Amino acid sequence: MEFIQIEVNERDALGTANANRIRRDGGIPAVLYGMQKRNLALTIAGTEVERFLRTGSHLVELRLGDNVRPAILRDVQVDVTTDDILHIDFHRVAHDAELETDIPITFKGHPVGEREGGIFQALEQSIGVKARPTDLPREYVIDVSGLALGDSITIETFEAGEGVTLTQPPETLICQVTMPKAVAEEPEEGEEAAEEGAEEAPAEGAESAE
Repeated sequence: MEFIQIEVNERDALGTANANRIRRDGGIPAVLYGMQKRNLALTIAGTEVERFLRTGSHLVELRLGDNVRPAILRDVQVDVTTDDILHIDFHRVAHDAELETDIPITFKGHPVGEREGGIFQALEQSIGVKARPTDLPREYVIDVSGLALGDSITIETFEAGEGVTLTQPPETLICQVTMPKAVAEEPEEGEEAAEEGAEEAPAEGAESAE
């Protein structure tokens, strides 16, 4: 994942009224925090934010005057009614230091197990990793077309890529193809007959009623 450079300005005035004014003027309030340094309240032009988000990268170099601060996108707050961006959180990073984050997953294809009556279950929407910023993938695209009934992909069997360490337990299920519960619980024909026979047969030593 590459760093995307964007221009930012520091803001002194805080509070809801000031944030609303920034949005009316076409800007987005933001904050930069982490690495035991003081928080920086920032303003970013809405056009800069849109350009950055279109790249798909989460890594930024925030240019504030003559200084450039590397960071990673941590949160984007969006108005649930208008979908307008309300606020952005960035966390400081170092170019050569490892960091922990979550990488989103996209599942590709249709498992062969679905044609066998199975159901595909996506159990994770992201994967926890640890890596240097430039070794981080933008997303993981997982081809599930080869999964048969009963097959699964776990953290233990997943290949994260060079320079990337997975941080979740090895047994964590990412996805699987399972038999529908109702079908799985349905007894086999032979088992059903045996159960019926057991119900009809009197207990050993018991006398049948006249």
